[in-house]
This record gives sequence, C-alpha cells and structure tokens, in this order.
Amino acid sequence: MKENTFDVPAYKFFAWKIDDGQVSHTLDDYKFLFDNDGSMISIPFENIDGLKVVEVQTLLSTSEIVISGGSYYSLNYGKNGTFGKFDIVNLFYFDSDYLNEHREETIDKLLEKLMEREYVSIDESIKRMHRCFFERYQDGSYEKTKERIKKLEMRK
Repeated sequence: MKENTFDVPAYKFFAWKIDDGQVSHTLDDYKFLFDNDGSMISIPFENIDGLKVVEVQTLLSTSEIVISGGSYYSLNYGKNGTFGKFDIVNLFYFDSDYLNEHREETIDKLLEKLMEREYVSIDESIKRMHRCFFERYQDGSYEKTKERIKKLEMRK
C-alpha cells in the first residue's frame, strides 16, 4: 500500500437494490438476501456520489437506500471468466422516513454524517474503511482526512 494514504484499493462501496420489483424493503430483507446470496443489484458508489437522496431513490426505484462498504477481490480464470467476491464490513440502511427528511441532501453527505457520528465508537478495522471513504469521496487528500480524524477523536 502506498504511504500517506487511507485509500485502500480493496475497499469498495456499493448501493444495493433488491431485484424483486417492489419499492420498499426492510433491513432484515437485505440482511437475509446478503446471507443467502439473494437476487440483488449492486451499484458502485461512484455512480451515485453527489446525487441528491431523492435522485438516488428515483434511480433505484426504491424508498430506502442501502449502502455497504467492504473488501472486494476478483480472480481471473482466463477464458472461463472472472469470479468476484465482496465481503461486507459495513452496512448502512436509511429508511424512507429518514430519507424524506433529508431528500435534498446528497447521498455522500448523508453517509459522511453517519460515519462521523459512529467513528469513535467502532473498532479499528471499520475505522480504516471510514477513513478510506473520507479520503476517497469527501476530502480528496490524506492530509485533510488526517485533520478530520483528529477533530473526531478530540470530540471523544
């Protein structure tokens, strides 16, 4: 890994949609399908970054928004194809009531606020993923993220 960065290439962030034609699902619905390899659509966070909540809901045709962070790797089997594996570390579920209150905010800011609120109370492996998100999607540099982390830890 490069020095002076929190951005770990193996960490990926996705929005998720259950592929059943329904508009509303619970957190338990998502957890069940994640645990049982159910039918879901994954959208790389880069594809929704900067969109307002209402735009993401419209794009996904859903009332809730689920975002996850995790480690991703792929294995290339040559001409037989590629196999990818995504191990979820963080799962963020925003229900429709909460999203209605924040519909004009951008999805990245909504996730940023949640990550900041929980930062001091999570274990180190999840903190690493949060720092990666902050640098990659919010701060744009190691130095700015480092300053953010200092401020968050001082609030403790």
